[in-house]
Amino acid sequence: MLEATVTHSRRRSHHPRGQKRLPRETRERKMLEAATRVFARRGYHQASMDEIAGRSHISKPMLYAYFDSKEGLCRACIRQARRRLYDSINAGADAGAAPDEQLWLGVLAFFTFVEEQSDSWAVLLGEATAGVGAFARDVAEVRRDLADGIRPLLRAAVAAEGGDPPALEATQPLAHALIGAGEALADWWVENPGMSRERVARLLMNFAWVGFGDLVRGEIWEGNAGPVRGAG
Repeated sequence: MLEATVTHSRRRSHHPRGQKRLPRETRERKMLEAATRVFARRGYHQASMDEIAGRSHISKPMLYAYFDSKEGLCRACIRQARRRLYDSINAGADAGAAPDEQLWLGVLAFFTFVEEQSDSWAVLLGEATAGVGAFARDVAEVRRDLADGIRPLLRAAVAAEGGDPPALEATQPLAHALIGAGEALADWWVENPGMSRERVARLLMNFAWVGFGDLVRGEIWEGNAGPVRGAG
């Protein structure tokens, strides 16, 4: 009995009252939050595992035990940022709205994500991982998913105007073009933060949807001839 008491006492001495062992999920979340902030501030190549471990209040060996490498840790941050972006867009969606209103809600949700979760944006589609070949496939999947969500809205708009074949054929590449325009505008906005998210989102809608509306109605720009009705 005495031996058991002494052993128990020694065990307790390693865990002072008030210091509880964090659940794995909580510890992992703290590491990902710290890593996302460091990657966003420093960029992938300049980010230090020592700094991430220090911000997480855990040891560097534990960081490697969870994620194996800096690349593995950054990829986990990308996956988390992707879930947050999709959750933001889905939360703002209204499947019963007209196609242009659905697109507006998605665009607004996108820029809300950029503003409110700027570190996640930087890691997902911003400067933090730009040009890092190891993550090219991860980023391409995000762009493809976003374009796949936009294309049905463009097709629905075409169908509402009678389903003009050239416009239908254009919906897939234009969906990708809209994603590219959204990314570029978001990057500009991060560097020039004077506009509200609503104004930035409206700029993209007017740039993309108004021009697309002309295409749907059969107006195609033909160089010096300008917009030509029914060309194609």
